[in-house]
Amino acid sequence: MELMPPGLKLLPPIAYASSVDVPPPYPSRFEAAGNSVDLIRPEHGLWCSPVTAWSVDGAPTRTAWTDWLATPDEVTGQGSAYRGTYTRIITVEPLPEARIYLIDTADDLNRLVAAFPLPPDRPMRRAAPDWEAMAAAGWDAVYAPAAGIAANEHRHPMAGPSLARWDCPSVLWLHPTCQLPIP
Repeated sequence: MELMPPGLKLLPPIAYASSVDVPPPYPSRFEAAGNSVDLIRPEHGLWCSPVTAWSVDGAPTRTAWTDWLATPDEVTGQGSAYRGTYTRIITVEPLPEARIYLIDTADDLNRLVAAFPLPPDRPMRRAAPDWEAMAAAGWDAVYAPAAGIAANEHRHPMAGPSLARWDCPSVLWLHPTCQLPIP
């Protein structure tokens, strides 16, 4: 099954959010995404999300991730315990050669999991792709916009492909095929 990248034009401005004591994720510090034994989300990689607010001088001030952290929980009425800790927000731009897979529908996720299946002995084999195999096949990132999150939010990970724990629109970089501003 051939997966086709949608092109960089579909990717909105994105940013990496961290606390000020965490160094920026420059390519020399990049840790490749690896399959997690019990989770759909991989270990490592670089997680970014769309910018949702800008300062008057053009710097990003909020992302979909920081907005999600601030959103009150349906049960407790409280935001995340991490709310307000991710105050360093750095613009991330894909390099022109970046191959980014778009998960905009349930079918997009189904195709991704079918194209890169995990071994049969892995607990998440029905739910998640083999992130390491995807990276080895030359894919640089996966983008799940709001439509992709919504299309997959009620899919249970033990029943089939799922984006469980992808809490907000996100870009997962499998390779450091992106650039950050140089300080």
